Formats: sequence, C-alpha cells, structure tokens
Amino acid sequence: MSKQADKIPTNIITGFLGVGKTTAIQQLLKQKPEGEVWGILVNEFGQIGIDGTLLSAFTETLDNQAQRIIVKEVPGGCLCCVAGLPMKMGLNMLISKAKPDRILIEPTGLGHLQQVIRDLSGEFYCDVLALNATICLVDPAHLNDAKYVENNHFQDQISLADVLVANKTEQLESEDKHRFMDFSAQLSPAKQSVLWTHHGEFSIDTLALPLDHQRRSQHLSAHLKHSHAHNQHEKKPLALDSDPRFERNHGEGQGLFSYGWVFNQQQVFNLMALATLLEPLEVVRLKAVIKTEQGCFAINSVNGECDFMPISELDASKIEIISMIELPWQKLEEALCDSLILEQ
Repeated sequence: MSKQADKIPTNIITGFLGVGKTTAIQQLLKQKPEGEVWGILVNEFGQIGIDGTLLSAFTETLDNQAQRIIVKEVPGGCLCCVAGLPMKMGLNMLISKAKPDRILIEPTGLGHLQQVIRDLSGEFYCDVLALNATICLVDPAHLNDAKYVENNHFQDQISLADVLVANKTEQLESEDKHRFMDFSAQLSPAKQSVLWTHHGEFSIDTLALPLDHQRRSQHLSAHLKHSHAHNQHEKKPLALDSDPRFERNHGEGQGLFSYGWVFNQQQVFNLMALATLLEPLEVVRLKAVIKTEQGCFAINSVNGECDFMPISELDASKIEIISMIELPWQKLEEALCDSLILEQ
C-alpha cells in the first residue's frame, strides 16, 4: 500500500455563519459507506458548542452508524486562533480515538481559512492527513448584501474554495441562479466544481476532489491583525450574579457578539413561550438544543426564520445567539428564565 493511501482523507467544509454547513455534513453522513468510521471536528465562534451536539444527535438517527461517527468540538473563537494546542489536541484525540477512515472539519464561519489549510497540510500533519478539496457553501441571496460580499472572511472563503456550493436555493428564482453562476465563472483560478443545491445535499464523490495549494487568501494581513486580538474571544466579566439554573458564556470578537446559556438538566422550557421569545429576534445566527414539556428540540434560526426539529434526549439545554450588535442580554436572560416551567 502506498504512503499516500495510509493517510486519512480530510476535507474542510466552510461557509459564512448560517449558510448550512452542519446540515451539509449531516447529508454527507447519510452517504457514509457502512463499514467506514468518520471523524468530525467542529469549531464554533460561540463559546458553548451546539453544532457538535446537533451532529451527535443526528448520528443516533442513522441505523447502526452512531458508533462509527465520532464528533469532537473545539468551541470558542476560530481554528486559526486555536491552531496551537487546543486544535491539535482535539484533532489528535479524534484520530487516536476514532481511527477514522475520513475526517470532515467544520471551522467557524469567521475563521481565517488559509491559516487552517496551512496548519493541516503542514509538517505536523503531512504524513497523517490527505487534505482534499475545500468545500465552501454560499447562500446566493448574500451576493446582493454588502455586509457579506465586502466581508474579508466571506471573500477569503470564496477565494480558497476548490468547490463552491450554492445552498438554500429552495425559494430562489432562475435569475438568482444565473447571477450565482456568472459570479462563480469570473473567479480565478477557476473552481473545480460549482454546485446548485438545497438542504446541503451534494454527492460524497465531491470529497475526493483534490486541494489546490495555489489558491490564496485576499486578506493575508487580516490574520496578522486578528492574531493579536485573541483576548476579544474571551468571556467578559458580567455584572449579574451566578444562577444555579444555568451558566452564561458571552464573548465578543471580529465585530460580532455571542451570547450563550447552558441550562442544567432539571430545567424544562415551555415550548410555546420560548418560540414566542426567540422567533422575532433579528440576529446573525441562533442555535439551540432544548428540553421542553413536549420533548427535546433543536432550533436553528437564520435571517428571522426559526425551525424546530425534534431530537432525542438531552443532558442539558443550550442556547447560542450571535449578533452584529450588542443585545440587551440581561433582559433576554430574564425572558429565557420566564420561559422555564416552574417546579411544582
């Protein structure tokens, strides 16, 4: 067997916040060959880590597959910030524990992708990982929104992607597709593959496409500036006293604010009250896994559209909100507590 064949095929699944990266990984897991073991490394901008919980819950719905899919989280910040000890520890543990046949890596939508690619294809992992195509999901509707197309991270994800996947296309018109295809056709160097899909569905064969090491970030200096501001990802001291019902984990960085709560397993929400509170929020991203009087649910909200999906039992409820503006989190926290069902 060749030395290359001994390496673990690895892909980065990237894209801006809320574009559907976790859903795309779920769709790929449905296509996983039955005898293979896959490892998933997940990083989030927020502090509490919900995507890993969602992926772990999803694996339980796949027949006889849960033990062959190992999910490891590296919450808080971006993989380039934690590309030292935390990321290496997470990846090394994933490799040693799962002994995977394939690895999928979901970095935060605000990570510095070129640094992540360099680290994963560098000396430390070059004999372990076979880094294949970087796959970037894009919401074509964002191409008309300046806050996205002018964002350095958005531009770098596009530049460094080997495969560009237009996702969330269910309600888009034919002119949106033409605009996206024209946009992708003008990119240089050309993409190996450009796909138009919905619900994150694309073929597992896409993972076998090679990585183009010649692709370059448009904003190399952004990483250097960002690397001196790691403290922005750290939690700020909060004025409120602790509450035995939950832990709060709030952070700030890269022009965004994250607000997270982990409620202990005794806490149960009123589903209708919580939905009434969360659905009107205008935020960049809202994700949650919650225990309610009607069972456990995963919540995903992007651009004001809030979806509730039943999931299996949870040890604790988690809620994560990411916003471009600072929110009145004390009032929001009080409202969350008011949504809890009081113990009898």
